[in-house]
Formats: sequence, C-alpha cells, structure tokens
Amino acid sequence: MKFKLENTFEENLALFQAEAEQIDPDCAKILLDNMHLLDSGGDTAPSRATIGEFHKAVLAALNGLSNPTGEDKA
Repeated sequence: MKFKLENTFEENLALFQAEAEQIDPDCAKILLDNMHLLDSGGDTAPSRATIGEFHKAVLAALNGLSNPTGEDKA
C-alpha cells in the first residue's frame, strides 16, 4: 500500500484502515479505536508520553485478544 501525498490525512487513514482490515480485522479495530489517544489537538506532534499511552492501550487490547478470559498463564 502506498500513501498518496496529495491526499488528506483522513483519506490516507481510510486507505490504511481498509488495508489493515483485510490483513487482520481485530488488530485494525484495536489500532483505530485508540488513534484518538494520539490526537494532540493541533499542529504539534504527540508527546512521548502520549505515544506511550497509545502503546499501552494497544498492548492491553492485544493481550486481551490472546487471553480473552483475562486469566494469567502460570
């Protein structure tokens, strides 16, 4: 997949979403459900702390996929 420079962010995000959903619908949903965490509310890039929160949220959701009962493996 190639992003188009002339597209808006939203248009390229839609292209990414369609491609990701074909590859792994569950993971695509997790990524897109957490994208709002990266919104810095302006023209500035998200901070490292913000990116870290996004990573934590995605990891928690992915761990939930591999362990749907929420039980620890011991």
